[in-house]
Amino acid sequence: MLSRHHYAVIMAGGVGSRFWPFSRNKRPKQFLDVLGTGRTLLQMTFDRLSEEFETDNILVISHIDYSELVREQLPLIPSANLLFEPERKNTGPCTALATSFILKRDPEAYILTAPADHLILQKDQFISDVREGFTFLQSNEVLLTFGIQASRPDTGYGYIQFDNKQENTNEIYQVLRFVEKPDHNTALQYLQQGNYVWNSGMFLWKAQTIWNELTLHCPDLTEVFKEINYSDLRNKYSSCRNISIDYAVMEKSQSVFVKKVDFGWSDLGTWGSLYTLLPQDENSNASISDKLLHYEMEGCILYNNTSQLMVVQGLQDYIVINTPDALLICQKSEEQRIKQMLSDIEKKFGKDYI
Repeated sequence: MLSRHHYAVIMAGGVGSRFWPFSRNKRPKQFLDVLGTGRTLLQMTFDRLSEEFETDNILVISHIDYSELVREQLPLIPSANLLFEPERKNTGPCTALATSFILKRDPEAYILTAPADHLILQKDQFISDVREGFTFLQSNEVLLTFGIQASRPDTGYGYIQFDNKQENTNEIYQVLRFVEKPDHNTALQYLQQGNYVWNSGMFLWKAQTIWNELTLHCPDLTEVFKEINYSDLRNKYSSCRNISIDYAVMEKSQSVFVKKVDFGWSDLGTWGSLYTLLPQDENSNASISDKLLHYEMEGCILYNNTSQLMVVQGLQDYIVINTPDALLICQKSEEQRIKQMLSDIEKKFGKDYI
């Protein structure tokens, strides 16, 4: 167990639109049992962190619309540690809010920030990497992020280029730059070059260090939250920019390091990413449901979340997702278009299906 000065912040306010139609605005994927384990992604994240962090030192930040879901799924977390945003303004304001809250409680705090909807298969390795990261921060006033060892030229992730000229034993390197999601050929070059990792969106830092960096690079955020009255969040948030912590600080700071890690990570951002983690039959089909039959299928992910029997035949490399009020049939190679499809659905049918 880590010391009382170590805090974990779970960010649980996303909408998971690329997991439609299973993930909806009213109940996004972090509140769903995506893997059929009996625990939601949010609960799995809490379970993992609670083995190393005191429960009183675990905070959850989510949107006010999800307050009841958070309380229902995480009854062990003190109510005072649940922070609900009145508006979605991305991870910049979210980080500033959490840091301000923790600094007022503990000026010596160290923080791990982690999304609620990521999957980590090798829990012991994850905990070991967290401990090594915090140890590094004890003697270095820097910002640290986890970079996932790239195993394929994936175009669905942002990348981090690091300086690998200096030898070290803990796989921690200075960051050279953050890069947006590349095309396939560029991602292949990154993989071959050897000093690029996937951007995990997980961060470790001293609370005072990230506050100082926010003040330097995004002073309007720290100005909003430095004297915050938490009963006045709505007014405070209305004056905040919509900006990610990557754009606000990480891409500007000269004090960013990355720890290269490999602990069985997936951001579960798409049906395709879930497909790679599920058991597959002899024809590379992955299915989640008992009420499902398929014939002459290859390379498909099939999910039936209804009481109906679902029977599918003759598809190759497709996503087939059936819910009580919506059915998605989409080529796996085209799943990045789901966000655009949702925009079209909303224009034609309203928000009931979103």
